[in-house]
Amino acid sequence: MYYIIVLVILHFSQLIQIMVVFTEPVGDIIVTATISDKESKNKNFEERFIIEKDRLLNFIKERNDYIKNLPEVEKKAFLASIETIKESKDKIERLLLKKELNKGIHELLFSFEELPLFGKEYWFMKFTANDGSRCQFFLMFGRSAGDIEVNGRYVENSRIINDRTDGYCVCWAYDEVQRKITDHLGVIEVKEDEVTCSTQDIQANFHGSFPEYTLDISSGGKNICRLDIKEPADGIYNSELSENFKSLFGYRVANLYFDFKGVLFEKNFSGKCYVQKVIVIGPLVPWKWSRIVFRNGSILTYYIPNIEFVGLEYNIRNFMEFYDGDTKSIQRFKKAKVHEYPSEKGDKRWVITAEDDRVFVVMRSYCKEHFNFTKNFNFSYVENLVDVLDLKIETDDKVITLEETGSGLGMVEDTSGFVI
Repeated sequence: MYYIIVLVILHFSQLIQIMVVFTEPVGDIIVTATISDKESKNKNFEERFIIEKDRLLNFIKERNDYIKNLPEVEKKAFLASIETIKESKDKIERLLLKKELNKGIHELLFSFEELPLFGKEYWFMKFTANDGSRCQFFLMFGRSAGDIEVNGRYVENSRIINDRTDGYCVCWAYDEVQRKITDHLGVIEVKEDEVTCSTQDIQANFHGSFPEYTLDISSGGKNICRLDIKEPADGIYNSELSENFKSLFGYRVANLYFDFKGVLFEKNFSGKCYVQKVIVIGPLVPWKWSRIVFRNGSILTYYIPNIEFVGLEYNIRNFMEFYDGDTKSIQRFKKAKVHEYPSEKGDKRWVITAEDDRVFVVMRSYCKEHFNFTKNFNFSYVENLVDVLDLKIETDDKVITLEETGSGLGMVEDTSGFVI
């Protein structure tokens, strides 16, 4: 799952707050954090934010001098407003400074962030069998800095107390039949090397240390799954830690592209998994995303966030990548296009193309789960499980089809709407 963020002004009161915070612009910040980031760059960022903080504090001092002569009621209201703005900016400042400390994947997986305004924090785990079956398994849980309604259930502003907080959890699977395991409010708890989420239906525990982890999920004392998650033997296309902040909005994400093996519903279950921890600062807008796993270990992924305006879609980014399981190489493609074809039977189809049909993929859904987020606006998110019906990928030296890759299955995400 990926996110894209845009800044919008919804009410006059928010306009006033944002104008105060950006009286002296911070500027654009776009960073991809890796272990190789230079210390000098870290120092420059830290100095920059210290300067911005000093400017804000000087602004507050000048305004305090001004409001001394205001009536008492107006004085209290004005001071309260300034304190709220300062608190929000301090949270964002701490978040941005953390990214310069080369925070590793493990630490990001097993920690809470102090979320500022518009902040969201999610764990997302997807497991796909590579034995020729259609079995797939999903777990997602997270929280928001503000109140939000998820699937008709109201989640209040989550506050961290003793490394615990309220949130929301969804878990479902396809194992010859579709199974909804939980879709409910939950309690999330983080420790040094584990994170747990408990709802009225299940207790999920993800624990370990890089590059080996385990996911245990139980319900009423009965085991649902135990999956051992390990780095692929070839050590290629296995993990990433990245960030992208533009002004004071953006995201930090850790991804694991690992192998797994274990038991699901008392049956052997193994294949490829995708584990993600993401912190999003800003509203969500629609995207198109898919991750397809093939029998030979090849993986196809595309990601196209977009803005809808007057019935038209405008791409913000366009990304497609194919990992060749035979050659252990990665091919990247531009100008990906997603064509959707609904069906009265419910088995929706997608035709994916890129670079004048150098990529041509046809997929068909066999089940789906729908989620709805409401906070001032509505955001619809649908997880579609799909089979690959046809495949053609042209690289520099060959043409890859289903004969080379074997059967493919995975997920296609459909999103629409907007939510803060």
